[in-house]
This record gives sequence, C-alpha cells and structure tokens, in this order.
Amino acid sequence: MFRKIIVIIVLMLNGYISQAQLNTNNIFDRGRHAIFFDDYTEAITKFNNIIRVKPYLPEPYFFRGLAKSHLEDYTGAIEDYNKAIELNPNYTFAYLYRGVAYQALKKHNDALIDFNKALKLKPNDADIYFSKANSLASLKKYNDAEKNYNLAIKEKPDMMGAFLNRALVRDNMGKTKEAIDDCNKAIQINNFSANAFGNRGYLYFKQKQFKSAIEDYNRALKIEPKNTRIIMGRALANHELKNLKATMNDYNQVLEIDPNNAYAYYNRALLKSEIGDNNSAINDLNMVLEMNPDNMLIYFNRGYIKMDIGDYYGAINDFSKAIRIYPDFAKAYLARSAVKQQLNQPKEALKDRNQALVIINKYKQMKNSGGKMSALVDTTENFKKLIDLRSRQSFTKEIIKGRVQDKLVRVELEKNFHVAPLSIDSLRAGRVEYYEPTIMQYNQQQNYDPAFYISKNHYRYPKDVVNRQIKRADKIIQQSEAYGYFSRGTFHLTDKKYNNAINDFTKAIKKDNKLFLAYFNRANALMAMTDYIQSIDSGSKSVISLKNNDKQYKSETIVDYTSAIKDYTKAIQLNDKFAFAIYNRGNAYAKSKKFKKAIVDYDWAIQLDPNFKEAYYNRGLVYLFLHNNNLAYEDLSKAGELGLLDAYNVIKRYCNKSN
Repeated sequence: MFRKIIVIIVLMLNGYISQAQLNTNNIFDRGRHAIFFDDYTEAITKFNNIIRVKPYLPEPYFFRGLAKSHLEDYTGAIEDYNKAIELNPNYTFAYLYRGVAYQALKKHNDALIDFNKALKLKPNDADIYFSKANSLASLKKYNDAEKNYNLAIKEKPDMMGAFLNRALVRDNMGKTKEAIDDCNKAIQINNFSANAFGNRGYLYFKQKQFKSAIEDYNRALKIEPKNTRIIMGRALANHELKNLKATMNDYNQVLEIDPNNAYAYYNRALLKSEIGDNNSAINDLNMVLEMNPDNMLIYFNRGYIKMDIGDYYGAINDFSKAIRIYPDFAKAYLARSAVKQQLNQPKEALKDRNQALVIINKYKQMKNSGGKMSALVDTTENFKKLIDLRSRQSFTKEIIKGRVQDKLVRVELEKNFHVAPLSIDSLRAGRVEYYEPTIMQYNQQQNYDPAFYISKNHYRYPKDVVNRQIKRADKIIQQSEAYGYFSRGTFHLTDKKYNNAINDFTKAIKKDNKLFLAYFNRANALMAMTDYIQSIDSGSKSVISLKNNDKQYKSETIVDYTSAIKDYTKAIQLNDKFAFAIYNRGNAYAKSKKFKKAIVDYDWAIQLDPNFKEAYYNRGLVYLFLHNNNLAYEDLSKAGELGLLDAYNVIKRYCNKSN
C-alpha cells in the first residue's frame, strides 16, 4: 500500500521536476528510484545534494521525508514535511505523509488535523480517507473510523487494506459477521494475501471455530511460511483443540525463526508446565526474564512451577520479586502464603494472607473505575493462560513487551579516526572519504611516498607491502628525520603492533615536537592497545551500555585513557582546527564515562565540520545514556541524514516511544 502511493506520487510530481536543470533532474530520478528499491540512505544522499543546490524546491524535502519515514526516523521526516509545506502550502501529499508520520508517533490528533487539511486540498481521495480512518480507529472512535473506511472503499473499491482494517474496527464494534465478510472481500481482491487469511483466521478463533481458524492460518503460512505472528495464532488454536503436540511444534518453529521471541518462550513455558515438564519450563521462563527482567508475571509463574517441583524457597524468592515490582499483587501474596504454610511458617503465612485481603478489599472499590493494573489483585484472573498476541483486551499482553529483537542493550560508539597509508592509485582515483588539508599538505611535502589519509577503518596490508615501507622508513630514519619514525610507526599501527608504533611516534616527537600528527597517532595507538587489553580482561571492548540497570553500571570497568587524552590534547594545541583529534578525544572521554567533556568535544568537532556524521552519532549515544532522548533523537536523525545507517537502528530501538 505504502509503495503504491509512493509510485503514484512520483508520477504526479514529474511536472514539477521538468522545470529543473538536467543534472538536478537526473539526481532526482536516482533518489526516487532509490526509494522504490528500498535504498533509503542512498535516496537521502541524493536529495541532500539537490537541497544544497536548490533549497527553494519543496519536492526534495518531501521525498527525503519519505525516505526517513521508511527508516522510522519520524521526527526527522516531519521536519522535512514541514519545510516542504512552508515552501508550498498547498502540498497535499506533504500533509498526508506528515499525518502518517504523526500516526507512527501515536500523535493521532495531530495526524487528523493534517488529514483534514489534505482532504480540503484533494476531496474524495481514498488514501487520505484510509489514513484518517486508521487514526480514528487508534483513538477508538470506531463509528467514525468505519465511515471513513466506507468512503475510501467507495472511491477505490479494490482497496484491500481498507477492507482488512474495517474488519478489525467492526470486530471491535461487535460486528463479527460483517468483519468476516470484509476479510472475504479482501481475499477475493487478493487470494495471495497472508494478512487476509490471517485476519480471518483470528476472527474464526474468536468465534471459537478453531478448525476453520487453523485452515486459514495454514493458507496464510503457505504464502508467508516464516510469519511468526500467524504461527503463534495457530498454536493457540491447536491448544484450544487440545492438540498439545502441534501447539509445541508451533512454538518451537517460532523460536527457530526468531530465537528472541519472548511470547513464544513464555507460552511454551506454560505449555511445558501443563504437561509436567517443569524444569524445561523454568528454563524458558529464565530466557524471558533475560529479555524482560522487570516482568512480575514471569516471576509469578516461575514461582508456581517451583512450588510444583518442591523448590519452596525458590518459589518464595520469585513471589517476593513479583511483589517488589508491584506491591499490590494480591495473588502473589496468596501464593507466597501457601508456600510458607508448606514450610511450617504459620505466622508469616497469615501475614501474607491478611495483606492479600487488604488489597482485595481495595480492589473491590477500584474495580469499577477500571484501573489498568487492577487485574493483578483479582483472584479470579488466570495468569497461567497462554498469550493471545492479537487480542487488544489481553491483559498479559500489556505486561510483556514484544519486539524483543529491537531491544538490544549495548551500542558501540563510532570508531576513532587515525592516519593510515593510502595507495597513490586510490588518491588519484579520488577514493578518499575524509579529506583533511593538513594530511594532503604533509603528503605533498613527502612527495606522496608513501601517501597517508584519514580513516576510521583498519585494513591489514600484505606483509610484503608493510616490510617494504618499513625498510624505506629505516633509510629515512638514518638521516635523522622525524618523518621516518612517523611513517614506520603508522605502518606498525596498521599492523596492530602497538608497542612498536608508540615507540616510533615517541621518537618522531623527540625529533620534532611540533609534529601534531605524531601525537595524534600515538594517542590512537595508546587507545587501541588499552582497548585490546581490556577486551582480553573483560571479553568485550569498552562500550556505552544503554541498559537502564544501576547494578550493571556500578560493575562496569571505567577504562583509563589518560595518556591518550593527553596526546590528543597536545595535537589539538598544535592544530586547533584538526576536528578528528577533537572527535577522538571526545570518544576517549565518553569511554571514560566523562560525558560532559565528551559532549563539549563533539560540539567543537561539529562546529568545525557541520557534516561530521560520526560526531552527531556519538553525541546522540551520549545523550541517550544521559536519558536526554529529545537531543539524542535530533543528533541521530542528523547522523542518519548524513549517511550513517546505524543511526536509524538506534532511533528505532531507543527513541521511538511508539515501539
């Protein structure tokens, strides 16, 4: 659907583009094609080029916004749509897609304002009605949503997405028969839609027509064999039919496809408990707790299983953890009371039971108010039931957060830059990503033999090349020139012989204490050697952990980069325009957990080079660590816009609250 709208927009905007010069037109075409073929970062690069030349055109901002939306940088996309609308207040598609971006951020009221503006500019547009209906449905305004889906279908009778979404709305309105009819219509439109069969299967499941549900799930899986959501739905239907073997096979299949699926581990654990495989059930719950360490229901269910195998103290520990997470968890108090009775602790058991009764009485008063957590004090609530991923009413779904694959806990800073050897062929071909005037000047002074450049990659050169250059450097050293030591040290650094490199850079500095590149590369060697030693000691490099865990933070080793920082500072004193030294020192401060100093250096580097994407990215990570998500979002969005792809992964995992 999204792709189809983009193609339509591309065709309609050809009239605008024809007024541009030929070279701009070609770049524009490449950018649009990059979007069509899912190469969004390349598209952003193309539209950046047009914006630099012709900042008065609204279309490049619009299409760059589309690319950012696909990369889930919705805030960055909205900024681009704003600019497009500023340049062309009647830009219908900019209003439409800004509304879609607001939807993704769950700002549905803002989205509705944009959709209404778009409809004034282009009445009776099916795509706008469809998008408006989606926001109304999210706001649970089901009657209004249904009306807008009707309007979309009236304008575009083959709009499959409108039928499927109207089916979900009608299901919420209690119109299950009409919802199934909508799915039937969607299947008529496209008999190869896994979503259509999957949605109808779910509606059959709700109607307790489990065999029909499984038939539809099977059809959907023939189309998309690795759709874990549909496999999970089939597992639930198999469970209702008491086909426990098929249920287990489905959960196993989900975990083969997605080893980090918390729902599958949780449901499989409860199923294993049901068939008496308690130790294996505990192992599955342990896996879920690694992904969701603050989940009270997992501790609660693991406690019950431990009771069944006679691990009473382990059960008490789990029930206590559940209570610490949510102190009004009445069923946890009752369960802990039962365990204490087994351990012949009647006073403690009575104390827990009385506390549960106090909470239950409080629950009776709050039940009618519909408090979100009230089910946790309801003794009738069954917390050992399997999770229905599709049901919005499933209380358990509110507790266990899905999309575990998006919740990685460690993110590395972008690498340091260093002076590295460059082949003369690469230099002539212009294959130098980071141009640094002082390096080029240095190369000219040494007649490009060898040539150097700034790089953040560490290539291992063939041994014969390294040996040949070291021999050449040895001859220069005999003439007592600092350049020889610097050259040989650089090749040792490239070969990861850090001690040899440090010794050579030190000798170069003794020969010429103004050679700032020697200080710079010695600092790089010192940092690389420190990181290498640290990786041997701890099994990993020094990174910024974004996991909000005080115990982990206290246990993290603070690495001492004092010597490297001292050398970077000296290099900066000798050349305060050398942004790479300032950036590297910022990295050293960040790894040393001196975040304020790191931010100051990243600020300085960006001031010297406003397109320094690595500095934006690393500053964004530091802001994330300091829980300043708004500033982090701005920096990461900018880094992504400048071509650093990893920024969009971090935005998706840590900045998009809707996820």
